[in-house]
Amino acid sequence: MESLIELQRVTVQAQEHISLDNASVVIPGNRSTAIMGPSGSGKSMLLKVAAAIIPPDSGRVLLHGKNLQRLSQRELLEFRRTSGFMFQDAALWANKTIFENLALPIQFHFPNRSPEEIERRIRKLLQPMNLLDSLKLRPAALSEGEQKIVSFLRAIVLEPVILFLDEPTPSIDHQLLEKMLGMIRGLKDRGCTIIAVTHDAHLTSMIANHLVILKGGRILEAADISEVRRSANREVIEILTQVLSEAATYDTDILDLLQE
Repeated sequence: MESLIELQRVTVQAQEHISLDNASVVIPGNRSTAIMGPSGSGKSMLLKVAAAIIPPDSGRVLLHGKNLQRLSQRELLEFRRTSGFMFQDAALWANKTIFENLALPIQFHFPNRSPEEIERRIRKLLQPMNLLDSLKLRPAALSEGEQKIVSFLRAIVLEPVILFLDEPTPSIDHQLLEKMLGMIRGLKDRGCTIIAVTHDAHLTSMIANHLVILKGGRILEAADISEVRRSANREVIEILTQVLSEAATYDTDILDLLQE
């Protein structure tokens, strides 16, 4: 298993709360990883640390074996260009239009792209989501689910090789959700490494090869699904039973939902 991102004894304290507690985990490349755990377990923090959005208070984060905090400016920009992040709360620029929100990553990383090229790319993304009429609107004019869709499209506008998703599916209506899931499946099929914090059993079953299970900021399990299925750790079993609420118990093959 090729290591893409590795956390080594990472601790992050947010205010007086420890979000990650001496966490060590390997996230493989060319595979898809689902990060699961109860509310407040540190899932989003793990994702943001792995994406170099939040630095650890202690410990190291490695990208292909290199310390993320010691990358050159050029290496860090390359990582940003080839990765995309969808935020749980969308995190769109409130004072910019939908078009401007989607154009910003292209303009920053590819300043020589023509306005026509940028507009073609954005229209291609918005068209299947029936959001072309929203180009000139600001985020507040959209529903919460539509804002999340725009956040997803911004994350993939540069065709990333690594895609970070933080609870991507809640609040999105069924029709838009199915379209988004189809795009995620297409990215996976093209070899994009997807790392997703999710409680969604359908998304997990669709994309996940690998699972990371957290509780209280600690890594309880991190392995291929076939290994997690054989886990004897009762905390892991309880968390999966709770998170994947479509099934009643672990004994009724709850993890069959996670097979390809």
